[in-house]
Amino acid sequence: MRDARRFAGIALALGACLARPAAAQTPDQPNLIFTISGGLITGGRELWSLPRQLAIVSPFGSSYAWDTVGLGRKMASGFLATLTATYYWTPHLGVSGEAGIFGLESVSSCAVVGQFHATADNQNAQACSFVNGQTNRGDAFGLLAGLTYRVTTRGIQPYVRAAAGGAFLGSSFIEEASDVLVSGGSVSTVYFLADEHHKELTWMVSLGAGITFPLGPGYQLRFEARDLIVPLPRPAGPAMDTAQIVNLGALPDPPLGTRIMHIPTIMVGLDVVLERRRGHRY
Repeated sequence: MRDARRFAGIALALGACLARPAAAQTPDQPNLIFTISGGLITGGRELWSLPRQLAIVSPFGSSYAWDTVGLGRKMASGFLATLTATYYWTPHLGVSGEAGIFGLESVSSCAVVGQFHATADNQNAQACSFVNGQTNRGDAFGLLAGLTYRVTTRGIQPYVRAAAGGAFLGSSFIEEASDVLVSGGSVSTVYFLADEHHKELTWMVSLGAGITFPLGPGYQLRFEARDLIVPLPRPAGPAMDTAQIVNLGALPDPPLGTRIMHIPTIMVGLDVVLERRRGHRY
């Protein structure tokens, strides 16, 4: 009887020792995270359109004539890559800084209004054909800072984030031009629109939601969807100063405006956990 009681006591103590870590121990909490991400920028939204833009016909006898074309741009699909650092100063709320390259590509459109004047080289017709459907690079380099809120602190972690900052625009979202062949096999450039006052700096806002999955000690997999909000330059109207173009050889430089674009993006990232907050062990 005494041996049975002793055996039962040993069994209960052993069971308690084995059960206590499973019931009371919690995993470590990622606290400082470095993320490398890549993603897809979706296209299809109109950036701007000009129903009527004059294009000089030269040469045209001893005088000048003008063709009329309709021009436009739509956003195209592109890619992005970002480096992000996030530090959680509370279990749920963290600050983040991000540097990214955003491929804000666009597709041009060009169509004649009426008919092109017939010339020896048909430069405007050539240029319009080349411009129509042309993909234009529009890489933007952005630096952003913001806040991240995660719903849970360990394991699978849904989160939302908001960030804002500045961006450098490396290419023009306005210029519509093309090289064409002229008599003698040489090349000439036809400008329907020029961008002599190219805007290089703009602001950028990123609103995102996502989820992270632990991959093992020190790593997480991240999926995120974002609304990238960025104002992009556009022509506020056609370039119409024909006298200056004829007399001074100036380029057709339109008045400038801005359009705020909402650009959906989908991203996948790899987290490297640089610091952890230890879980509770009772």
